[in-house]
Amino acid sequence: MAQTGAVLEFVTERRIARYRQLRSLIILLIVTVAMMQDDPRPGLSGRGLALSAGIAIGAAAWIAMTLRLGGPRLQPYAIVVCMAAGVELTLTRPGGYGAVFSLAAVTIACASLPLARAAVLTGIGAVLLAAAHAIAGSPLESIVIWAGAMLLLLLLGTIRREREARAAQNELLADEQAKAVALAERARLAREIHDVLAHSLSALSLQLETAAALLERDRAAEAAVIVDRAGRLARDGLTETRRAVSALRGDPVPLPELLRELTAESGFALVGEARELSAETGLALYRSAQEALTNVRKHAPGSSVQVRLEYRPSDVRLTVRNHGPAGPPATGLSPGYGLTGLRERAELAGGTFEAGPSGDGWLVDVRMPG
Repeated sequence: MAQTGAVLEFVTERRIARYRQLRSLIILLIVTVAMMQDDPRPGLSGRGLALSAGIAIGAAAWIAMTLRLGGPRLQPYAIVVCMAAGVELTLTRPGGYGAVFSLAAVTIACASLPLARAAVLTGIGAVLLAAAHAIAGSPLESIVIWAGAMLLLLLLGTIRREREARAAQNELLADEQAKAVALAERARLAREIHDVLAHSLSALSLQLETAAALLERDRAAEAAVIVDRAGRLARDGLTETRRAVSALRGDPVPLPELLRELTAESGFALVGEARELSAETGLALYRSAQEALTNVRKHAPGSSVQVRLEYRPSDVRLTVRNHGPAGPPATGLSPGYGLTGLRERAELAGGTFEAGPSGDGWLVDVRMPG
């Protein structure tokens, strides 16, 4: 999709550039035809020859700077020649259309040259054009109008370039935001894969390996018990996977009911009136309780555990506290992505996650807005 969008954008830009070139060449044709019909007319001698030379040179420079013939290196020279042709035609035929060549040069200079260089060329061109009108005896109004038109074109060109630069910056910012959203979604999916599949599959693999070892020793009855346990683990894994997919789709998470199921062998307390939470908030709290209980069983088997879910006016707080033998490592983070992923999940959802020693056990404290 991103590649298709880039191709469409490139095609659109090319079409706009072609349209501007065509418009510029049409203006050149109209101005040239008008100058050929005006008096004195171009010819092969005297003032007519000067007009013919000025029109020919100016038109060639106009075409070169419009089509960017010769590349960026020759672009400034074409602009200078076109502007000079406008000044020469103004001297040769005051009151005619010769100054339009200078205006065209300023327009293209503002679009293709660095702003400082375009401003210098416009200033010099405005002074020369005003001097040409003054030498030719044009009224003051004409001098002011033509010189002011060049400065106005410089101002409009500057505004257009700033607008285009802002649009490009906004587009770049939108792309960066889209990438950040995509990365955040990838991280979210990675956490779900860890929380669901890593636990289920690792436990299932261990049970099946144990069953295989028992079968090799002709202990079929014990192996059958292990296989039955592996089946329950697989079913539980499927249930957790469906729950995770549902949460990823944005479906509300029935948090109190899930915590009651999760804490069937330990204590659970619900404080406050339960209310519907966002899928992200509910899943983050559920995964926190799940990981905390897993760590208790892993690092402090046999210790008593209390899980408390408190609905407060501005947030929801979950605490998991165990009492008994030493709990998880002093860092509060078990190896892998367990508690680390929970802390990331809570922070991304605007909450806080704390885990550490508490008395003779371990405390996990999660607070989420909701």
